[in-house]
Amino acid sequence: MIPWGASVRVQWRDRVGRRRGFWIWVPLFLVWLILLPLVLVLFPVVALACVFVRLNAVRLYGTAWGILNSLRKTVVDVDTPEVRVWVRVA
Repeated sequence: MIPWGASVRVQWRDRVGRRRGFWIWVPLFLVWLILLPLVLVLFPVVALACVFVRLNAVRLYGTAWGILNSLRKTVVDVDTPEVRVWVRVA
């Protein structure tokens, strides 16, 4: 299943040396709803382009779906001395 949300946490050190930061939840299902009309319009265009470049459109769509599904439970953690950014896709 495609990911429905992501949580983002950003932390940094202020001038005194204390850690400051914020946390935000990003609802990815709203992004999917916004992109749905674009995908529906581009679906036949991409299929037609696959015919011209001799690609298997079913395999292309299956691979794209597999990539979207594999994004679930992805964690990205970037930690530097100044800033720490943590992203978790749920």
